[in-house]
Amino acid sequence: MQIEKNKTSTQIISFGEKIAYSLGDFASNIVYAGVATYLTFFYTDIVQIPAAIVGTIFLISRIFDAISDISVGYLMQKVHSKHGKARVWILWLAIPFGISTLLLFTVPNTTLFWKVAYIFITYNLSTTVIFTAINIPYGVLNSLMTENQVERGILNTFRMIAAYAASIMISAVTLPMVEKFGSGQKGWMITFGILGVLGTCLFLITFRFCKERVNSGNVVSEDVENVEVEKSAKDSPTIKEILASLIKNKYWLIVIAFSVVLNFGYSLMGVYTYYAKYILHNPDLSALMFTLRNIIELLGVIIAAPFIKWIGKRNICLVSGFIIVGGQFILLLGPSSNMIVLMLGVGASGLGMGAMFGSIFAMIADTMEYEEYRSGNRVEGIIYSAATFGQKIGNALAGASIGWLLGFAGYVEGAANQSMAVIQVIEFIFVWLPLVIGIIIIVLMFFYKLDKEYPEVMAYLESKRK
Repeated sequence: MQIEKNKTSTQIISFGEKIAYSLGDFASNIVYAGVATYLTFFYTDIVQIPAAIVGTIFLISRIFDAISDISVGYLMQKVHSKHGKARVWILWLAIPFGISTLLLFTVPNTTLFWKVAYIFITYNLSTTVIFTAINIPYGVLNSLMTENQVERGILNTFRMIAAYAASIMISAVTLPMVEKFGSGQKGWMITFGILGVLGTCLFLITFRFCKERVNSGNVVSEDVENVEVEKSAKDSPTIKEILASLIKNKYWLIVIAFSVVLNFGYSLMGVYTYYAKYILHNPDLSALMFTLRNIIELLGVIIAAPFIKWIGKRNICLVSGFIIVGGQFILLLGPSSNMIVLMLGVGASGLGMGAMFGSIFAMIADTMEYEEYRSGNRVEGIIYSAATFGQKIGNALAGASIGWLLGFAGYVEGAANQSMAVIQVIEFIFVWLPLVIGIIIIVLMFFYKLDKEYPEVMAYLESKRK
């Protein structure tokens, strides 16, 4: 097959391939949404682990995550198989991904020490090792399918629609499935065993029907599997050199911070179960809150999609930050038990959050070209590792914050009633922390100007490649 240069700058991805790509994020969010939504509650109220210990496990695990994200990103630069640079990782890890999903909810009935040890090991196996090793290549696949910025944005929209579809499904069906399969831990095990099998199947579809068209040597073909890439070890930068260069990439650093803050805000939904149980005095309302929030976040992704080309991803995120602040002020000024006020506030915050999730992964992909522009290195794996690193750091910080704050306030695991200090902490997490998140996002977006500079960056790169 004849090799053509820069074809991906105009490459249009078929609808079917976009659907196949999006199914990978549906699979990923079976774990991500399950962990963010229910895992803290499962550990504290089902397995009876003290909330402060759960928060500590989440936070300590992120130290290992920092190593695993960078390691997988660097290893991706070294792997060249007949299945490409990213797709092969999805093939290798689809089945382990499904198994690790089940293991998260299969805590043995033993002493507290061994329960904590099991949770620490399986949580890190699932999120630190397997989720990282499949999700970083999956995200990088976006940048390897096309260099067309608009197509990347559309691919990102497809994946986020699928991600929210998974989150909505998790929110809507998890508790009814748990109840159907016997409640208690048995119900959780069977439910996430089924979801794990589904995740494996969806990842295999992504592997089968997506193609890589861009490689690190900037040679483009209709099928990268027919292109042999030769690059000597001496021409390949070391991980130390790559990281030293990336520290100077201001937009990459901004997107890392943005990813941490955004995912922290998303994962604060973990407090909804406690809010419904102890503030609204109706635990069943948590499913309604999760489902409503995710549906509106999905609406935010869809609404933002056509505006990406018109006003840019940065401006979408900037406006969304103000929307989140407005939504939290609704909750702050209204009575905590009023369902209309509750749904308006949750809905407004969800709309802003969804619009930003519709942009962030395309922003990560843009920083790859910016790094190639400023340093001459195209290092997709390590650059994209920032996205999953931010995702998991934000998730862990939220889980740790919920666990620690509840623990310090005197939360009693599984109790029907809690002290006034615990109630105040739940309201603080529900109202004030997302408000702070919105303000931080607004500040970060004032410094992100790559959307304006991107045409100049690509013009330079295309001229250089020719």
